[in-house]
Amino acid sequence: MKLSSILAVLCLPLFVLTTFYPGQEWKDTNSNVINAHSAGIYYEKGFYYWYGEHKNPGSSESKGAADGGMHCYRSKDLLNWTDFGVVLPVDRENPTSDMAYGCIFQRPKVVYNPRTKTYVAYFKLYLKGDGYKICHVGVAMASKPTGPFAYHGKFLAASTAGTGDFALHQDASGDLYHFAVRKTDRLMVMAKMSPDYLQPATEYVVCPGITKNTEAPAILLKDGVYHLLGSGSSGWNPNQARYFTSSSLDGPWISQGNPCHGKNPANGLDSTKTFGGQSTFILPIQGADNQYIALFDDWKPSDPINSRYIWLPFRVKDKRISINWVDSWDMSWFKNH
Repeated sequence: MKLSSILAVLCLPLFVLTTFYPGQEWKDTNSNVINAHSAGIYYEKGFYYWYGEHKNPGSSESKGAADGGMHCYRSKDLLNWTDFGVVLPVDRENPTSDMAYGCIFQRPKVVYNPRTKTYVAYFKLYLKGDGYKICHVGVAMASKPTGPFAYHGKFLAASTAGTGDFALHQDASGDLYHFAVRKTDRLMVMAKMSPDYLQPATEYVVCPGITKNTEAPAILLKDGVYHLLGSGSSGWNPNQARYFTSSSLDGPWISQGNPCHGKNPANGLDSTKTFGGQSTFILPIQGADNQYIALFDDWKPSDPINSRYIWLPFRVKDKRISINWVDSWDMSWFKNH
């Protein structure tokens, strides 16, 4: 029997990836391009789960119907990802559903609730036909990380127009906090979620010190310091990253300027344009001390399914983060930095 046939029988990939290539095409273990944009990563029992926006082929962000729901992939090494499909699809059968085909579904993130023993997905949800007018927080639940996830409902956070880009922070006690951009005044706000994670338990309060129009937040806690990475607001066009620190979730937050350095040779964009990307998540590498990956999306709004992923390694040094462009890297990068 040929080697390719043996591997197919064993359900093993023909090619095993060993190196990250930020901003380049990235395929799963079936040799299909990974379709999970605005990623959020969840880790459990030796596996990483990558959740992201499933983009429909042939669509564009401006014409609508680009979003197909939440796609899930699983990996042990963060490089080779097995496709588990769309685990929370938009609804193509019921045009009156909140999740009806034609809605805008963005930036899904999944956390595990130890109290209810459920996996809870949060996402931005613009109802079909509303455009970008009102942004709800959508919530879905599952009994296992690979789903399927069932849509639970939506809520409007912080204002009658809702909130935009968001980040979740889950503390050591299991309490969950929702950081989001308030659409009415473009300020970053925060609220604690209910014990079941399905709705806010407190009023949303402004995060003092975070610059107005900060989008795409991602949060990291390291040695008593909270680090919030974000972007400016320029639609689908890249801009300069923003970075804030605080000793408390309540603030005050202190601006630390632009943490990015270097240039993406593929598009010629440097740190003033965040290499062409926009932040979506900060990933701690499990079992390692002070090893992180900053996740960015290199958006292509006219062809969103082919938007690229920029994953860059970094450490926290002197209670600050610095994210440098690397053309290619593997886990040995951390031994030398």
